[in-house]
Amino acid sequence: MQFEIFGSSHLEEAQALAQKAYSAACHQFPALPQSVSLPSFAPLCNGLGIAAVEKGKLMGFLAAEDPIFRMFGTMENGVFSPVHAHGLSPDAPEGLMQRLYQHCGALWQKAGALWHAVCLYENETAAARGLIRYGFGQRCADAVRTVLPLDIPPLPGIEYKEVTPGAEDLEEMHIGLWKHLLQSPCFLSGPDEAMHWWLSTLKTRPIRVFAAYMQGKPVAYMEVRSDGENFITHIPGMMNICGAYCDPAFRGTGISPALLSFVLDKLQKEGITHLGVDYETMNPTAAGFWEKHFTPYTQSLVKHLDTL
Repeated sequence: MQFEIFGSSHLEEAQALAQKAYSAACHQFPALPQSVSLPSFAPLCNGLGIAAVEKGKLMGFLAAEDPIFRMFGTMENGVFSPVHAHGLSPDAPEGLMQRLYQHCGALWQKAGALWHAVCLYENETAAARGLIRYGFGQRCADAVRTVLPLDIPPLPGIEYKEVTPGAEDLEEMHIGLWKHLLQSPCFLSGPDEAMHWWLSTLKTRPIRVFAAYMQGKPVAYMEVRSDGENFITHIPGMMNICGAYCDPAFRGTGISPALLSFVLDKLQKEGITHLGVDYETMNPTAAGFWEKHFTPYTQSLVKHLDTL
């Protein structure tokens, strides 16, 4: 088997393998949209991908987008391989994903990337195990559901409504989310300067915000937008939750499920058919909620190179 730099000569076979991978995911997770067009593979011909070829046949490939400056808000650069940027032939030898990464990892390190991230479908368990043996760990996931209301009635004394993005009365909750992500086991957020910059962008972001109020004070919110973190989230008829938080004093009261039901009811009336969410799997509060109401279909694995 030969390992070659992924290029234009591999595109047709690579797209076929990627389409088979998505079809297998749809079979495993029926909530996924069935008719989805893959994005262009041309940007993946950037010298950061590897193709495994045997007797003229593409057995598998692993590619990546261009390097990301200051990945995850750190001072270090990284490389991300999106969920459509890999594929394995049904008769690929065991461990081929590991061998592909071994070659790609060298390219990514040479490009100055200390963060290496690969997004797989949730059903690609063998590939995930292989990357975990090479030092990867899960950081986040994508999940999806059809837009059918949960039929949870509003709780007494709670008002659910759509509000203006960046509304001043939600600022305290946004800060609460930021501080929550600072805590163990997430360790996600950055310094206060980054938080203030993030707050300043909320009014101009292309989002919709739904919130739950008790006696005129917000106690939970969810942000929704028309696109998400992978090509699947861009289809017509799909919206995506991109932020959510519930006041710790009100967790476990049913406020958040009722808010989600309110959002689903609103979107269904607008003709939306699917709702997605991307979330940090290392955030147990969020993961427990989303995985109760949505079906995870991707897992993003991340490795950080040791430095002196």
